[in-house]
Amino acid sequence: MTRSRPHLRGGARLARQLLTPTPDPAPGGDPWQVQRPGDPRAALARGRGQARRLGGVGLLIVLTLVALSFLGTLSVLLGIGVASGSDVAGWLLALTLLLSFAVIAWSARRARRLLRAPTPDTVTLHAAPGDELGLLRTLRQYERALPTPSLPAFQQAVTATRDALRVTEHASTLTRDVFDARQAAREDLPRILGSYAAAHTPDHRELDRQLQLIEARMTAITREQAQAQRRDQQADTTFLRDKYTPPQD
Repeated sequence: MTRSRPHLRGGARLARQLLTPTPDPAPGGDPWQVQRPGDPRAALARGRGQARRLGGVGLLIVLTLVALSFLGTLSVLLGIGVASGSDVAGWLLALTLLLSFAVIAWSARRARRLLRAPTPDTVTLHAAPGDELGLLRTLRQYERALPTPSLPAFQQAVTATRDALRVTEHASTLTRDVFDARQAAREDLPRILGSYAAAHTPDHRELDRQLQLIEARMTAITREQAQAQRRDQQADTTFLRDKYTPPQD
């Protein structure tokens, strides 16, 4: 009995993991990476996630059937008691039927949660600003529609725009840098990608040039904002040194 306890604990732990909704693992762990069509790592990650979900649903079905079979047997025995005129058996039968419905409802809700587990993007960026979430949706929407030669330019433009959004996130005034970063994420990238996807004869070279223009501007914004933040820090250091350094006699 003592030797079987570790196996029982391990089995219970595995059952809890299978019945707990978890997001599909992201290839490489970075939701901002372009998922190339036919990438074996992405296919393997999706396969593992689907296998985990199906295993959880299968275990849930088995546990539900076991519970319902026990409750069904108990209901039959209590039904015999009710037929014999036992009031206690009647109350217990009603309680058993309610418990059966509760088991079915719990199983259905748990199965729905397992099958609708959140994506890694949602889990990773649930607290991110709206512009950054919109930019990630743009990445996911168009990454499979672009030709392979354009994917590096697309990745670099999206990453540069994300970085520009982050360095201008807490700006107190709407400067040109802040405006351009938000416009790139909200309008420019979705517009040029949508135009490319809708074109009868799309020109990926022209798309690459557009993406490179956006990347260059976003990189310049990030660099300028970083320099401005360093200047502000240096100014704070000078202020604190003048404030707290005692005068020399």
